[in-house]
Amino acid sequence: MTETRPPSRSTDPWAAFGRVTGGVLVYGAIGFGLDRWWGTSFLVAIGVILGAMLGTYTVFRSQQQQMNA
Repeated sequence: MTETRPPSRSTDPWAAFGRVTGGVLVYGAIGFGLDRWWGTSFLVAIGVILGAMLGTYTVFRSQQQQMNA
C-alpha cells in the first residue's frame, strides 16, 4: 500500500495564498488604524501594498529554501 504524504508547507499553494493574504490583512489593518489615529487617508493603501510585497517575499524565500534543501 502506497502512502501519500501531504505537501510540505513551502510547496503548498494554500500556504502561499495564506502568507500573501495575511500580509495584506495585517498591514492593511495597521494602516487603517494609523489612518484613524492620525486623521490621514493614505496609510491603508501603503499597508496593503507593503503587506502584499512582504507576503510575496516570504513565499519567495520559502521556495528558495526548499530548492536549496
